[in-house]
Amino acid sequence: MKTLKSSVKPEQGVALITVLLVVALVVIIASSMTGRLQLIANRTINQQLYQQGLWSAMAGEQLVYKVLQQDFKDDPKSVNLEQLWARKGMIFPLENGQLSGEVQDLHSCFNLNVLATPPPPDKLFDPTLQQRQFETLLRALEIEEYQLEQLSSTIRDWVDANSKVESSLGAEDDSYASRQVPYLTANGPMVSVTELMAIEGMTPALYRKIRPYICTLPNQTQWAININTIDVEQPQLLMAIFGDQYKLSLDDASAVLSSRSEQGFSDKNDFFNRQEIKSLGTISDDFKQQFSVTSDSFRAVMTFEFDERSFTLESIFFRNKKGKLAVTSRQFGDIE
Repeated sequence: MKTLKSSVKPEQGVALITVLLVVALVVIIASSMTGRLQLIANRTINQQLYQQGLWSAMAGEQLVYKVLQQDFKDDPKSVNLEQLWARKGMIFPLENGQLSGEVQDLHSCFNLNVLATPPPPDKLFDPTLQQRQFETLLRALEIEEYQLEQLSSTIRDWVDANSKVESSLGAEDDSYASRQVPYLTANGPMVSVTELMAIEGMTPALYRKIRPYICTLPNQTQWAININTIDVEQPQLLMAIFGDQYKLSLDDASAVLSSRSEQGFSDKNDFFNRQEIKSLGTISDDFKQQFSVTSDSFRAVMTFEFDERSFTLESIFFRNKKGKLAVTSRQFGDIE
């Protein structure tokens, strides 16, 4: 019986395998190049979208600048909620997206940096007036007593200029240096409210609860609250400033804000002549310095939305005593 021999020579089999390997290699290289090209294309698109978002938000910043300038030109002696800057829900359709934003008066909230105010020489070991006011605010927000006392102490130690623990509930460098990721206290004014999350005693739930009522003015420890721009839904702020010294009730604070006209109070005397305020007794001139009907600092948040993406710009405006307005800081991205 004859044995059948293959008609394919060994050299032809090797050539076929080589061709298949070359084809596979070409496919791999082509696939890799396609992936790289797709990555480069996506990166280019993202950069274009970023630039579009950036300049759209910057355009919104310029619009806010012009609005604040116009409001100041119309009435340099009052900042109130009837003015253009205070309008809510403004949306501007743009090519491939929309720009939205709002402006906050940074004198309509509690400035945490005032907790750095040193106590009088004869009351070095007592809570400062600003601490007691802050504690009144937290108490009105139904924060537990121990928690609010601890927070007012730890924030004070964070923003004051020294490294000395001011009370038994305070916290300085030693408290933070021993953590798993160690760091030191700022010993200076807060730049952003988000710094609170680094402070001893703060929790995410507590932060969310107090965030609408607080703010930071890095360059101001001498600060007055604008009685024309406090939100009518936040009488706790007005109650807090009167603190435990004059003890304005929450109902009276709410009544004062509810009866305020759209243009606000014409001046501080108009405010202090309210029956609810007059019933507190004689208020010293020094104490009255904590109230104002005008403001020099504003926070604007602009958001440009496009293709299910968004770009956020936060700008801080400051007007000096000569009336000159300028942007003092910018933060990019939604940091909260």
